[in-house]
This record gives sequence, structure tokens and C-alpha cells, in this order.
Amino acid sequence: MKERGSASAVVLILILFLSALFLTASLSLELSLRQLRRSEERDARRRRLVAEAQRTLRILLEDPTPLVDCPQDPVWGARPQESGCTVELEDLSSRLGLNWVRKELLESLGALKPGSSAQELQQFREDTGIHLNLEPAFSEFFSAEDLNALFTAYGYFNVNIGDELALRKLHFVRGGDLAAAEEFHAAIQRLRIEKKIVEPAEMERRIGTGTYLLLYPVLNAEPAMNLHFVPAAILRGLFRHFRVPVEKAESILAARSSTEFTASDLEELFGKEVYEQTPLRHYLGVRTWFWQVQVRCGEDSLRWVIARLPGTDEPARLRLLEERFSP
Repeated sequence: MKERGSASAVVLILILFLSALFLTASLSLELSLRQLRRSEERDARRRRLVAEAQRTLRILLEDPTPLVDCPQDPVWGARPQESGCTVELEDLSSRLGLNWVRKELLESLGALKPGSSAQELQQFREDTGIHLNLEPAFSEFFSAEDLNALFTAYGYFNVNIGDELALRKLHFVRGGDLAAAEEFHAAIQRLRIEKKIVEPAEMERRIGTGTYLLLYPVLNAEPAMNLHFVPAAILRGLFRHFRVPVEKAESILAARSSTEFTASDLEELFGKEVYEQTPLRHYLGVRTWFWQVQVRCGEDSLRWVIARLPGTDEPARLRLLEERFSP
């Protein structure tokens, strides 16, 4: 009897053990299935976000005037159809690039904090290099409001208007050769002394094939900002800096929400002498180089940063630089 009782106990314990194993396996399987379903649902939501972002870019690329970006383009009137999503498009590059802006222009804008100087900012860039995040790097020089409103880290360097020390730093960051960077700096200084404006088609010849291949397209000779989207304070500041009558700036600001300015309009807008003899047309053009596409569908969101490669290719060549899903 004792043996029989012991055997029964063993069998009972074994059954309980196997039941526990089965229950654990069942729970594990259920959890795995739930995770799989959540993953599938998340992927479906992300595909929905990406589809809306791609749709926006298709409309942007199908613009009937591809060499001009302006508020009259079809993309600004585009709305998702019964998708329940909202899409926002923002020009990221039509502000002054704080990694390259020249100290003379900074001084004339009057945006620096009291006690800070453009010379100190230039030296700060020389010491610390290129910054992809403006805050907190430049917070000691500008208020948070001015940093966001007037400056950007998204944008190309223009050989005609970039601070010469910033261009030298760019060369060193890209190539790692201090002597070659100094030679490039000397070439830029010669161009500035001779008051030579480098056009896009002659850039390789002007700076040398080796330097061109190293730095292009980060460095190019295309206008840095879009006249249609540049902040009013920068437009007025640039016109004041290059001694263009302020009435011209006010005329552009009043008309640009309903007028598509083309590259051929710039000479008349700026004045022939200013257009030919100053680099103003390298600050202000009619194309946007960096876009942000923000899609929101319920609690889900997607942020894309898109770069347009320099040149006159039709359709434009776009590259995805950043992608961020939330949550």
C-alpha cells in the first residue's frame, strides 16, 4: 500500500509538472502571437505613414515648374483623401546656415546676444567644427527664438558666400588633410580678393577637380535659400546689407504668396548692378534644397528630411536623409 501510495504521489507530481509546462508553453505562445500581431499592426501603420509621405513627394516631383519652388505649387494644396492623416511640408534650408554664415552679415543682422560678437562665433566654429544641432551649441550667441527663426543646420555650403574659415573647416572634416585644406582656403581668399563670383558650371575648374570631387555636393555654387520662403527678417537684412532699397524687399514680401518668381526675375528684383556685382543672388534663389515631410495618422507620426541634389535635373533627384517614426 505504501508503495502504491508513493507511486500515486509521483504520478500526481508528474501530471502537475507537465501541466505547468503546458501552461507555460501556452502562455509563451500566446505572448508570441500577441507580439507578432502588434508588430504586424505597427508595420501596417508605418506603411500607411510612408505611403502618405511618398504621395507628397510624388506631387512635389510632378510640379509643372520644377526649377521653382513656391507657395503656388500643387503640393501645397494637396490633402490626403479620406485617409485620416495630416501631412505638413516645411522648407528647412531657406534660413541662414549657421555653420557657414559670414561674420559681416551676422553683424549687420543684429541678432547676436548682447555681449557676443561675430568674431567670437567665427572662432567658436573654428574650435568646435560643424554642428548638426544648433541647440545647445550656439545658445550662448543667440536666443532660442532667433536660432529657430533665422538659422538652420540643413543646407549646402556655397563657395561664394560661405565664411572662408568655415570652408576650410569643411575641407578638413571631409578630407582630413590640413595642408590641403589650407591650400583650398588660400584659393578661396584669392577669389574673394579678385571679387570673382563662381558660377555652378565653372566650379570644378575654379577650385580644382580633386577638391570638387571631395566636397561636392556639400559645397556647390547654387543659391542657398529660396526667395519664396526665406524669413522676412533675413530678406530685409540681406537687402540692407547689400544696399538694395528696402522698398524692393517689401515688394517681394507682399507679392511672393501669390507670385511665382523665376531665376530670370532675380536681376530685376535685385537691380542689375547688385545682381552682377554682389553675391546676393547666391544667397537668394528660387529652389529649396532641404524639405521636411511630417505625417500624422492618429497617434502615429513620421518625419522625413529630404535633400534635393544640386543641378537642373528634371525630375529633381531627392535623397532621404532622416527618418523617424513615433511612437
